[in-house]
Amino acid sequence: MTTALVIENDPKLGIGRAAGWLAEAGMELDVVRPHAGDAVPRTPGGHEALIALGGTRSREWAEELTGLLECAVADSTPTLALCSAAQMLAAAFGGSVEPSDDPAGPRMLAKRDAAGQDLLFGPAPMTIDVISWSANRLVSLPEEATLLAASPYGALEVFRVRAAAWGVQSHFEFTADQLAGFSAFDEAALAKVADVDEHIVETWRPILQRFARVAAGERRALPVVDA
Repeated sequence: MTTALVIENDPKLGIGRAAGWLAEAGMELDVVRPHAGDAVPRTPGGHEALIALGGTRSREWAEELTGLLECAVADSTPTLALCSAAQMLAAAFGGSVEPSDDPAGPRMLAKRDAAGQDLLFGPAPMTIDVISWSANRLVSLPEEATLLAASPYGALEVFRVRAAAWGVQSHFEFTADQLAGFSAFDEAALAKVADVDEHIVETWRPILQRFARVAAGERRALPVVDA
């Protein structure tokens, strides 16, 4: 089995249904919970992949997590950073972040040309449904990053740093029922989430499973252009 080190920074912001998608692809998760007192490892050593979840920027272990992300990028460990962890990944290599007042709810992204040659996003649809929900937003990416998908308003939503570290600012791992527990989502937003949920699953389940395959060493065998 391929194993991924998962950093859970907030007890309410777990990996959600993505855990099942990864398990289907043969990936086991080793979850570290610094919010419960677990130490953030210095390296992903002993794991084939790293997944960093949201709820990170104001935490006292943010510096340690940044160091872990830098280490994973340096040794080409396949990495997936979500929400604020994606912003930390970008900032660690020279990107910049500012506060955001964007409303929480569904958003449709459009792939950029560079995504056609990306291991995870190459085979994905040209438009990608996500759930936007973040107190901050990326306003610039580092020179070493490749923009893979953005919103119609230009939000830098999905990117890759170097060869194998992906950042996704938005969410796909939560159902509408789970999001109902957060005050950021009103009834109208939750109804819209429910309407697009099947599209989110259809798009993101294979993306996550391609990530598991990359971690298992199948990089050269993966399709890298749109079907």
